[in-house]
Amino acid sequence: MRFIPKIAGWVLLGSGIVFPVVLSAQSQQSSSTSPVSALNEQQRAGRRLFMQNCSFCHLPRGNPKDPAKKTSYGPLLTDLFRREQPLSEQGARLFILQGVPEKMPGFQYGLEPKEIDTILAYLKTL
Repeated sequence: MRFIPKIAGWVLLGSGIVFPVVLSAQSQQSSSTSPVSALNEQQRAGRRLFMQNCSFCHLPRGNPKDPAKKTSYGPLLTDLFRREQPLSEQGARLFILQGVPEKMPGFQYGLEPKEIDTILAYLKTL
C-alpha cells in the first residue's frame, strides 16, 4: 500500500510538467491558424467595429452544432462581395450609412467615414 502514494506523486508531478507543455502547444497552434491573426490592422479594426455595431443582427444565433437551427435577425454577410451577384463597395457603404427603413438603422451619424472603410475591409474577408 506504500506504492500508491508514490504513484500518485509521480502522476501529479508528470501532469504538472506535461499538461502546461501540451496546453502551450495547443494555444500556439490555434493562434497561428486563427483567421483573426491573418487579418491586417485595418481589417482587425473593422472586425472590432463590426462586433460592436453589426454582430447582434448579422451573426448567426442558435445551436452552433446544428446549422439548421442557426438564425440571425439580418442577413449573414459572408461572401457579400463574392456572391454570384456581389454587392458593390459603394452599395455596402450606402447600406451602412442610410440603413434600410424598418429593418436596419443607418450609421451616418454614428460612424466616421474611416470607420466605415475599416468595416468594409473586414467584410471583404468574410
